[in-house]
Amino acid sequence: MKSLTGKLTLLTGSLMMAGSLFLADPVLAASTAPKVDSVKYENSKKIEVEFKGKVQYNNPGISVTDSKGNPYAATIVEADDDDFTFRIASPKKGMTYTYTINNVAKLGSGEYTTVKGTFRIAGKKEVLVEDVDYDREDKEVNIEFQGKVKWKNAKVTIKDSAGKNYVKKINEKDNDEIELKVKGLTTGKKYTYKITGVARKGSNKYKTVKGSFKP
Repeated sequence: MKSLTGKLTLLTGSLMMAGSLFLADPVLAASTAPKVDSVKYENSKKIEVEFKGKVQYNNPGISVTDSKGNPYAATIVEADDDDFTFRIASPKKGMTYTYTINNVAKLGSGEYTTVKGTFRIAGKKEVLVEDVDYDREDKEVNIEFQGKVKWKNAKVTIKDSAGKNYVKKINEKDNDEIELKVKGLTTGKKYTYKITGVARKGSNKYKTVKGSFKP
């Protein structure tokens, strides 16, 4: 009996270990999923999801829900090898949405999975940063806004975790972006930005906008 009990205990332990490895597989699979570089909302009710690197699809699909979990009708506009564009019906300003792209894989991997993320449609007076791009060759950071903005005594800092500021000067301010000369950033390292003196076009409430990014 002791021998049989020991065998059963050993077998149960082996099954538990096998079960743990099996449960870890989705996590491993998730690490091979395509990475999203940026998500941009266009006034034509279109959302463009740009990937880091090339991707491929196998009968792709798209689903969208709002912050309350309500589904929104969504249709695919274009499934390209480096971005995915879709349109949603009757989007609301000041709302955050969750999107799920189905059956997408890194180019050549053949491991099709889902890519999930969020995007926000700025409120009427909301100043919302949509994308931060670093040009390593020119040592410039471009911060792009959703919708039109205006400026008043603008100041920008980009700092690392030690508090070091990398902004040399503001090269140019436009009605939807600001371009900065920087000292040189490290790829993959996290930086925080702080922008003051910016307002949504049509509003006189100048605000401070904060966020983070990785070059």
